[in-house]
Amino acid sequence: MRAVPERHVGAYVLVVMGLDHWAEGRGQTTRRPGGWEMKTRLFSRRLGHRAWLAIPLVLLLSGCAGSPMDSAGSSSGFNWRQFQGTTLRVLLVQSHWQQVIVKYLSEFEELTGMKLDVEVQTQEKLWNTLETDLKVPGRVDAFSVVPALDALRLHRTGRIQPVSALLTDRALTAPEYQWQDFLPKFRAAMEVDGVVIGPPIMVEHLSLLYRKDLFKQHQIAVPRTLDELEAAARLLHNKPMGAKGAPGFGIVTRGQGVYLSGLYAGLLYAMGGTWFDDRHQPTLAGKQSLAALEWLQRVLGRYAPPDVARYGWQEASALFLDGRAAMYLEGSSIYPLIAESSNSRVAEQVGYAPFPAGPGGSAVVVAARGLAIAKQSRHPEATWLFLQWASGPAMVRKALMHGVLVARQSTWQDKVARSEVPADLAESLQEAGRSGMPTWAPPMVAVTSGREAVVELLRPIDAFLMAAALVSQPYLLSARTVEPS
Repeated sequence: MRAVPERHVGAYVLVVMGLDHWAEGRGQTTRRPGGWEMKTRLFSRRLGHRAWLAIPLVLLLSGCAGSPMDSAGSSSGFNWRQFQGTTLRVLLVQSHWQQVIVKYLSEFEELTGMKLDVEVQTQEKLWNTLETDLKVPGRVDAFSVVPALDALRLHRTGRIQPVSALLTDRALTAPEYQWQDFLPKFRAAMEVDGVVIGPPIMVEHLSLLYRKDLFKQHQIAVPRTLDELEAAARLLHNKPMGAKGAPGFGIVTRGQGVYLSGLYAGLLYAMGGTWFDDRHQPTLAGKQSLAALEWLQRVLGRYAPPDVARYGWQEASALFLDGRAAMYLEGSSIYPLIAESSNSRVAEQVGYAPFPAGPGGSAVVVAARGLAIAKQSRHPEATWLFLQWASGPAMVRKALMHGVLVARQSTWQDKVARSEVPADLAESLQEAGRSGMPTWAPPMVAVTSGREAVVELLRPIDAFLMAAALVSQPYLLSARTVEPS
């Protein structure tokens, strides 16, 4: 995997924070000893015995049952207690998955005889913490990574201990762990420079959410291509669909410049493009990239809300939940909010489909969060047991039952575990995990944090950012006039 040359970093502002709903935690301190204390600015709603806690684009389903580790490590003869007495410092980013796993950390301690010193931070704070703490021997053992944003730089600067060798060590890896059980494209998302940096613990793919009732009413097939998607948006735009038959929009998505990244990546691949040409030069001014930008200008300019350029996930979701948009392009981890929101007018009418194919074929963008071992950890082998437990079959099953989209194919075959996830979403996610594109952003090594990346990248490419603004004022700029800085 090659990195974006520093001189070209400015050309890629659209892709820096594409997983903003993962990278922007809200609030958060988790400490131990004295019991787990969670301080979060989250909103909740109780549905029977379930309580959904929403964080950006992902929700926590509380109260699902699960026995400690189930059978993991109990029947294979694997020695989970070989490092008993060790204390591990673990830095986690606030996320849907993190909200689930903290409920079970005491089970890991009981299983292994180790102690965990866990801190939960927002993404920006975590990146800042890692900048200093990963340089200090013994300061950090395990930490959260967003591989498309931070893993390449951390690996090349000697901050990450790859796990490739650990995966094949029978004394350190339980036989039931089965690395090949992770869907191949989610495994690929966790590879940097040919090595595995850690396991994926939370995944998603770019999806098309659509109103099944409207598609049935107007006898429209679920779009399989970008042309079909545009035709459906054209037909449904301004049709009655909201409260009391109010007209709505054909499509909605996040339109803020840096939030367009995942959608731009999906369009780029669908047009047959790549981030770099054969000489490893950025392709921003290439015909496939311009075709993707033209599609954004045309389709969002005509069939999305006129102010969509200011939409984040909150605004886009609210519009769709209110029944005022026929289709919604978004990462699949949005599904709990769509399904369980108390304000939804459409919860029972939402279908999920893969991002449509284009002239270049079908290439659904996939993304992952994962865990990594600090290069300066004094206990890398003991830390591997924590990563292995956190991403093992039993824990992944619990995560899925709590609404986390997971990477293990065997877990998706468990009908009980996947029962909370819509069937069409489950199928499209698995297919994306087999054939999708994990490079939703070009690898970068020239920035130290997502916030710094955005600030630095905005400066040299104000003209390019108009590609986001033009969806509300399409006459300002033709995509063919866009030039790289």
